[in-house]
Amino acid sequence: MISEAIESLKDGKMILIHDFNSRENETDMVIASQFITPETIRTMRKDGGGLICTTIKENDARKFNLPYLDDLFYNSLKMDKSVLNSSDMGYDTRDAFSLTVNSRDTYTGIPDNDRYKTVKHFSEFIGSLGNDINENQKNFGKTFRVPGHIHLLIARDNYFKNRKGHTELSTYIVEKAGLIPSATIVETLSDTFNAMTIEESKKYADKHNLVLIDGNDIIDDYNKNYKVFK
Repeated sequence: MISEAIESLKDGKMILIHDFNSRENETDMVIASQFITPETIRTMRKDGGGLICTTIKENDARKFNLPYLDDLFYNSLKMDKSVLNSSDMGYDTRDAFSLTVNSRDTYTGIPDNDRYKTVKHFSEFIGSLGNDINENQKNFGKTFRVPGHIHLLIARDNYFKNRKGHTELSTYIVEKAGLIPSATIVETLSDTFNAMTIEESKKYADKHNLVLIDGNDIIDDYNKNYKVFK
């Protein structure tokens, strides 16, 4: 199943990733950010319905000092810090959120064409990152403005050693496919007012001829190939 998912990603197609029954128990639509199209954004918006986000590896984020949002809030929020207590989150102890961005080549940033441009330009930006942090920051500022309408997510170092979210699952498999290590993802929601069940996800995958992969299979592949997480 891993090989099928990788081939789909290489071909510019979306895949579906279900995390774990014991975690969010949700399925995300996933595409390699470098292959984003306006049509993909429309499908994510209409068939997914959740929050459209784009990922980056923590090591790449450090190359231009892209912060985690909770760290930014903790250092600058002028209110009681109890609002930042996420111990009751249930499915994790930390999130992956960073800044929200719009490409400067957009108007409001929210239409499908605008969000496509932002994701495409962010993928290209990652692919062009060098080792000069100041230069990377200048290029980021030339290309994007904040806040915006694409939520950036930072995949933790060593992937699943510290976190096992869709951010890490999707970024790992895109990198495994040999592509720019950035995925664009969205949660799939149901007409029942909840997330799609795994049964609904399987029906959607069958209807649209998409690969549906389980998070455990991705982590098993990581363990087998990298011998880091146990």
